[in-house]
Amino acid sequence: MSDKNKGILFVIISAVAYGLTPLLCPLAYDVGANPETVVFLRNFFALPILLCIILSKKIDIRLPKGIFWKILVVSVLGMATTNVLLYSGYTYLPVGTVTTLHFMYPVFVALFGIVFFKEKFGKLKGIVLTIATCGIFFFIETGSSVSMQQALIGILVSLASGVTYAFYMVAIERMKLKDLNSYVLTFYITLCTCVSVGIYAICIDKFTVFTMQPIGFIYTFIIAFGAAFIAVYTLQLGIKYLGASTAAIFCTFEPVTAVIGGMIFLHESMSVNKLVGCILILGAVTVLSILDNKKN
Repeated sequence: MSDKNKGILFVIISAVAYGLTPLLCPLAYDVGANPETVVFLRNFFALPILLCIILSKKIDIRLPKGIFWKILVVSVLGMATTNVLLYSGYTYLPVGTVTTLHFMYPVFVALFGIVFFKEKFGKLKGIVLTIATCGIFFFIETGSSVSMQQALIGILVSLASGVTYAFYMVAIERMKLKDLNSYVLTFYITLCTCVSVGIYAICIDKFTVFTMQPIGFIYTFIIAFGAAFIAVYTLQLGIKYLGASTAAIFCTFEPVTAVIGGMIFLHESMSVNKLVGCILILGAVTVLSILDNKKN
């Protein structure tokens, strides 16, 4: 198998793992968990997995002076906020819908570059951003099992998770954190996210770790293992063989997997409107990735 095909395979495996793990969230919620608890446990269970990888590879876990505070800001405002918003979205809308709306983040990354960093705004990129935005409105449906108010809240929460994740990605690059070893960076971001979300959950009285049913821990452990080990490791391999820009194109398999998985395992419905919305958003994201790939 060529390096290119290996890279494609690894990225698709990563996207499938990322897309399938959220399907366990509704099951965890049914046994007493909530978004804050699931996010806390996902990161808590991921810590020893990441630490074992770092130790097995004999990677120096120490951070350069002054870097930790940058990681803390990125973790709290970026990753922790994103996770809580994303997992909250699953309480309002189907997993596939939330994941697709969250996947608007490349669009928000492009908008951040245009608004804050004066990057060039080409006509084609403007058309692509407009198409992606139009795709959002196809998820607003009347007469479905989800009320209009619930749908609007779910859409806003899902899109907000995309905005904060876009901030996370931009901050990683602008604060030069991408120069750190990826496993070390992921470990410290996971640690800061775990602690900050745990404190937040306790403060708002939503820390249900000690009251949910034992099966909930199994669900959250599988989520952590799938997202923090399988998905992260295979994505690193995919980027190694393909490069980050090309790998981003194949990451669109994540929401596709979530949509199909939700229909098969959670019996979520897929209307024509939602299907059109998915195609518009994922098509726009793919074109954006291709444009960035050509630019690079």
